[in-house]
Amino acid sequence: MELIKNKSNTLFWLFIKQLLWLSAYILIEIFAFIILFNIGLNSGFILPANYSEHYLEVNKNIISQSEPFDKSLIPFTCKYGLFDFDGNYLSGDFSEDMADDAKAFIKDSKASNNLFMLIERANGYCVVQYDIYAHFSSYTLHKLFPKFERMYLILFFIIFVVIVINNALHFGRKLKKQLKPVLEEINQIQNKELNVERKHSKIKEFNDILLALYDMETALSQSLKKEWETEQNRKSNISALAHDIKTPLTVIKGNSELILEEDNIAEIYQLTDIINSNSDKIERYIKLLIDETNNTLTGGNEEQITLTALIDGIIKASEVICNLNGIELITHNKVFEVNMIINKDLVERAVLNLIQNAIEHTNSRKMIKLYFECLENKLVISVEDFGKGFTSEALKYAKNQFYTEKSERSQEHYGLGMYFASNVAEKYNGGITYYNKPDQTGSVVVFEIKICLAKFNELHNC
Repeated sequence: MELIKNKSNTLFWLFIKQLLWLSAYILIEIFAFIILFNIGLNSGFILPANYSEHYLEVNKNIISQSEPFDKSLIPFTCKYGLFDFDGNYLSGDFSEDMADDAKAFIKDSKASNNLFMLIERANGYCVVQYDIYAHFSSYTLHKLFPKFERMYLILFFIIFVVIVINNALHFGRKLKKQLKPVLEEINQIQNKELNVERKHSKIKEFNDILLALYDMETALSQSLKKEWETEQNRKSNISALAHDIKTPLTVIKGNSELILEEDNIAEIYQLTDIINSNSDKIERYIKLLIDETNNTLTGGNEEQITLTALIDGIIKASEVICNLNGIELITHNKVFEVNMIINKDLVERAVLNLIQNAIEHTNSRKMIKLYFECLENKLVISVEDFGKGFTSEALKYAKNQFYTEKSERSQEHYGLGMYFASNVAEKYNGGITYYNKPDQTGSVVVFEIKICLAKFNELHNC
């Protein structure tokens, strides 16, 4: 498959690659800021952190001898104050708090929280406050950004955040692009657009999802196709079944016309029997049409009945069908008396369908055996015939709706008997099993339902 041949990476390596790119961009940013800072220092655009201290040390004598005092000798990165020998503040650009701190420094150099340099003059002291931070060499830039290092760090952080966000957006776009085939495939499956060109992703995990979706798509396509074929087959067979009603109607109409012209009473009785038989056939056809068109299980309501009464009804109806077809019915009844809640007509119809199927396949020994027994809380009914048994295909599909081994509909066989009986069994939490007898010809169909007890018989627990 082309999808498998496409080169792909795992999500793990994709994350690692993206992380490496992010690390590379951050390292580039760090090196760029270091280089720019060094260029600024070397070009004089940025003053080093010890600039003020060094300047004051170099120009200390000039400042002490300046009369009158020249404030231009004080760097713009510093502040100064002039004091007399008694510690009184005379002039300068100190704030009130800074002046008080400078007075304390004059008395005790360790009492100050700021960095001061004391320069003794002829009529007092000059106290200069400085710091050990880098500054712009431009007075204008210094006034705008007096805390150069803080501004530099903020700028670094802003660019760092931009890099991280951009990296995340890029990674998100890449993932979205690779995830797009998966989302499109899911959308196509939801809309049942199953015959489209297959896509692929460059991420292994997404490809694995696509492969799973393609398998799902194939299964869904087959399921929809099978469902469509089953529905078409169902419609076709129901239409054919409805069409076949014309045959007994034609027989009834023809024999009715003959009755009008017949004077012999014996012939009239014979024609009447034919009409009655075909009327029953029409009734059965209509019931099949109603049941299978509506796809429902009909035939009476739930009622309380004894198990033996249910079995007796099934045996009597089975005997009538077998007698009409010249089949000997042998029954074995091992059930006990117990009250139960069940739809008697529905269960009886299901078992009679199995009896009818057995009659159609009994072509030797002219015998059918019917077994009834209770196993735990289940009623088990077995129908044994002595025909040719199930084919290998029938063993797989016998319970499917409209399945029949006959190429043409004959003997009223429409592939509905096993299907209907299976639905009834499932309605009562049971099921149908069937198999060929290993030691002789013929097959066995086992109809099993759970007994919904109305009242236990204390002597016999089914």
